[in-house]
Amino acid sequence: MKNITILLACLLAGTQLGCTQSLSPQSNSQTLTATPPTATITTTPSTVTAGQSIVLKWTVTNATSVTINGEKKALTGLTLGIPSKSTSFTLVATNSTKSVTAVATVTVKAATQTTPPPTTPPPTTPPPTTPPPTTGSTTAGAPHIDYTDINVGSGTGGDNGNGAYVRIFGDHFGTSQGSSTVKLGGNLVTDCSLCSWSNTAIIAQLGSAATTGSLQVTVDGLPSNGYPFTVAPTTIVFVSAKGLDTNTGTFSAPFKTWRAAFNSLTSKDNSSPAQNAIIYLEPGVAVNVDDGRGYNATVSTDLGGSSPTKQLAIVGYPGGTVNVGSTSVANGIHGWGKYLTIANLTIIGGNSAIDDEAGNVRIINNSLSCPAPPAGLGGTACVLGETGTPTDTWVFQGNNVNNTGGNVDKTYHAVYFSSNVNHADVGWNNIGQNFKGYCRSIMFHATTGANLYDLHVHDNVITGGYCDGIGFASVDPSKGVVEAYNNVLSHIALASNPYGVANEVGIAVNSDPAGSSSGTVQVYNNTVVDAGQYTTGNQNGCFGVVTAGAGLVLTNNICSQTSSAEPYIESGSQNVSGTNNLWFGAGTSPSWDARPVSTNPAFVSTTNFDLQSNSPALKAGSTSKLSTTDILGDVHPNPPAIGAYE
Repeated sequence: MKNITILLACLLAGTQLGCTQSLSPQSNSQTLTATPPTATITTTPSTVTAGQSIVLKWTVTNATSVTINGEKKALTGLTLGIPSKSTSFTLVATNSTKSVTAVATVTVKAATQTTPPPTTPPPTTPPPTTPPPTTGSTTAGAPHIDYTDINVGSGTGGDNGNGAYVRIFGDHFGTSQGSSTVKLGGNLVTDCSLCSWSNTAIIAQLGSAATTGSLQVTVDGLPSNGYPFTVAPTTIVFVSAKGLDTNTGTFSAPFKTWRAAFNSLTSKDNSSPAQNAIIYLEPGVAVNVDDGRGYNATVSTDLGGSSPTKQLAIVGYPGGTVNVGSTSVANGIHGWGKYLTIANLTIIGGNSAIDDEAGNVRIINNSLSCPAPPAGLGGTACVLGETGTPTDTWVFQGNNVNNTGGNVDKTYHAVYFSSNVNHADVGWNNIGQNFKGYCRSIMFHATTGANLYDLHVHDNVITGGYCDGIGFASVDPSKGVVEAYNNVLSHIALASNPYGVANEVGIAVNSDPAGSSSGTVQVYNNTVVDAGQYTTGNQNGCFGVVTAGAGLVLTNNICSQTSSAEPYIESGSQNVSGTNNLWFGAGTSPSWDARPVSTNPAFVSTTNFDLQSNSPALKAGSTSKLSTTDILGDVHPNPPAIGAYE
């Protein structure tokens, strides 16, 4: 029988081991055994100062169940661990013949105060160095910036002395640069060999004229909105297939492996980089085998940066595709580093392309796929995020989650934000191309801890998925805004759910447990088409509230169904209200809609859900709840259209 080695780094609160785990079913050989179990458990380190993290590791053989401090634990799982006080962990491994016990203890010492308390009031906190975005021109067709790959970098160093590359994504930039400009204080460098300009993306270098402020693109005299960017000293290193790990990491003397670059910046995994840092992975570099850190990943991010302006960015270098991961390794990228940016990569995973166990993370413009997860896999996702720190922030923008799924459990999702993931922005992603089988497309659910809040899901294109397109499965909007807007969801909540009943709605709201939250989720300017073919249990529709608690306000949405078998609102939904929604295909509009539009929305085609010029949805919306622009970056007129498009 093979040993089962489980490495678990958990959030430790007092003597409780409260953590979210990725579950894997036990084999028959584990459940039927007459050999007494063996067990060991250790903490590394065994003594820490308050606020420091530990790794709890145990090894068990011949057991049918494992508990720690009385709580049953799965056979695999990984999160971050920060003990708040000295704690003993008692592991009990049991099978049909015997139980054995092993104990590990961590001692937590109080932090030492290194400076005396101030005798005078502290100075007033200065304003942030990065200003908020500006609004830009409101003229139709003006350029609009959605997001950038990095948001901190330097204008010197790098491959040619012009510093970091920045990719700017948005709309209405023009098919070529011409006389258009992109500025951050001064003009960025746009004439380098790898620079490019298209209607929706710009690749430029910061250059020596760049200063902290707002990026702004100007086309035909019309300025875009400003996008915050910090110029800061940055260490830039390169990884190339032609490199050597004995090199220094410069462009002319690159490393060969990503791990050598990481070690050079982190003093061999002992400390965060001294300043902002970028690892450029060049096209053709090999990042497809387990990196040997014990985390079943091709890239293990043990450490990240130390602040929002001292990040660690792992970025694909311009000029070609940069592949990371393999179906033969469980995780493409896996780790606990904070203040990370992961951008411009094509990442594949056996279980997960990205399994991120800590926040303050930006995941930008990646292709993410999990084409062959193990049969029955659950409790995880192709992209999984969770943390032990509820104040962490999460940015997931511009990614393409594709070719994902299989014969998995109903708890396997495309994108899954779990325990303590508050303060999340999930936008401009494409989810579901070449759908292979999973439950929810975007899922928010706290396995442990409180219901989630401050969640913004917008401008995504979602197709496929057996269950909810966007599942706010445990949220509490009374603590902070929870909203979904400018999303296009089509052919979701499919009929052929292979693993039983789950909720099958376009956008769903839930409190867990029922009645544990309050407030209302704001859902506006979304287009939902063909949602909820799966009717078992009457858990289908464009929108729904699964259990009592947080309510749902619908404004300016399109719900277009194929027949009355796909209702507009999930049966049993409570506390649903709204106005100026368009309802088509499933009968009479809901009675609570103050100003419904009940007619065919006149889409451009069966696959293009933009509106024809004669659409009844145009100029039929309400300004009571409205985003600045539509999904294409066009400014909303007054009155606005219903749905995701103007």
